[in-house]
Amino acid sequence: MQRRSKRARNAPNSGFTVMRRVRNAFAVGALATALIAAATPTVFAATGSQVGIANNMYPAAKEMKGAIESLGPFTAFTANASSQVGGFWNKPAIDTSTMRGITSGSLRQQLKSAGPYTTCDPSSSNNCVNGPLHIDAFLSADEANVDAVIPTVDGGTCTASGSVECNGDITSKHPVAVGHLAIYSCSGSWAGSTHGDDPSNAGSPPLAFGADANGSGNGKSQSPRCDASPIAGGAPTTIPGVVSWLATSGHRISVADPASAPFGAASKQALIQNGFSWVASGAGQNVFTGSACDSAGAACKVRLESGISQVRGAVTANAGGNTQLGLVAKSNVVQVSWTSSSLSSTTGNDPNTWTDVDPSAYSDYGDIQQFGVALNGGNAGAAAAWGNLFNSKWDYDTTIQKTLAAYGY
Repeated sequence: MQRRSKRARNAPNSGFTVMRRVRNAFAVGALATALIAAATPTVFAATGSQVGIANNMYPAAKEMKGAIESLGPFTAFTANASSQVGGFWNKPAIDTSTMRGITSGSLRQQLKSAGPYTTCDPSSSNNCVNGPLHIDAFLSADEANVDAVIPTVDGGTCTASGSVECNGDITSKHPVAVGHLAIYSCSGSWAGSTHGDDPSNAGSPPLAFGADANGSGNGKSQSPRCDASPIAGGAPTTIPGVVSWLATSGHRISVADPASAPFGAASKQALIQNGFSWVASGAGQNVFTGSACDSAGAACKVRLESGISQVRGAVTANAGGNTQLGLVAKSNVVQVSWTSSSLSSTTGNDPNTWTDVDPSAYSDYGDIQQFGVALNGGNAGAAAAWGNLFNSKWDYDTTIQKTLAAYGY
C-alpha cells in the first residue's frame, strides 16, 4: 500500500488504471478510436531525439517505434540491433542508434556526462569519445530509477553531484507498461537440447554469466537450452501450487532480488500471500542469495538472483543443486528473436514450460508498473514532445497498447 501512495504522490498524471481499462476495450474499438481522435494535436515539425529503454521492454519498443515517431512527432529513430550495447553509448562510429536498450539499474551512470558505466575523463580513452551523451527520455523497469533523475525538490530522489544530471521532468513521469509474472521450468524436449543456444541478447554483452555462482545457467540468460532435467510429473501452474510444491525437500525456486527488482518484489509477495513462510535470516532461514543457496542444500527454498534476466538462467542451469522453478517476467519469454542455430531470424515464444501468473496472486503488491520520464537538457523540444506523448497519447494508441500486450505486458 505504501508503494501505491508513493506513486500517486509522485506521478500526478499516471491514470494507470484507466490505461488498463482502455487496453481491454480495444476489442470493442469505439472508445479507443474516440480517445485517439480527441488526443491527436496538430502535427508540427518532427523533433530529433534519443531514448533509453530498459532491456526487458526494448523489443516491444523497437516494434512500435513507428507509432512513437508519429505520435511524438519525432524524426525516425535508429534502433540498435541488440538490446544492450555495453560501453559504446558515446561512440557513434560503432553505434549511431538513437533508440537504445540499456541496463535499467545503471540509470545514474547512463545520464552522467559520459557513458553508461564510467565517469567522464576526457584525457582517457573511455566512453567520453564523442560525448557527452544526453538522452531525452528514459523508460525504466523500476520506478526508483525514474525517481533517481527527478530533483528531490520535485518529489524525486536526485541531488545534483558532480556530473550527475537531475533533469527529469516530474510532470512527464508516467506508467508506460504493466509487467506480468510467469512460472518457468525446463521442458522435456529442451532438456539437454541440441537445438542451438540463444534467442536474443547473446552478446554485446550477454545479460548473464556462466554456469557459476551467479546462477546464470549456460552463460546466456535468454537461452531456452536446458542443462537441467524437467520436473517429474510436471511443474505447478499456480502460485498456491508452487507453495505446496516447495514443501517437498530439495524443491526450490529462483526469483529476482526483491530489494532491487520490482518483479522480485511482486514474486516475494505472491509467495507470502499464498502461504509461504519467507525467512531471509536467522533460525529457519530458507531464502538465500546466489551461490549461498547452493551451499545451503535442502535448507534453501528460494534463491535470489541479481535481476529478472538471471532467473531463467538459474532454472536452465544444472549447477549447485538447480532451481527447478523460476518466477520470470512474461516479457522475457514471449516474442523471443533467435540470433543463432537453425532457428536464426525467427521469432516465437520460449519453448520451455511457462504459465501466466494471475495478478490476484500478488494483489497486495499491486501492478508491476514500469515508468517513463522526459529529460531536459537534450535536443530542443524533445522533452516536451515526450511529456506530451506519455500524458496524452501513450495510453490510448492502439498500436502501442496492442504491441505491449503482445510482448507480455
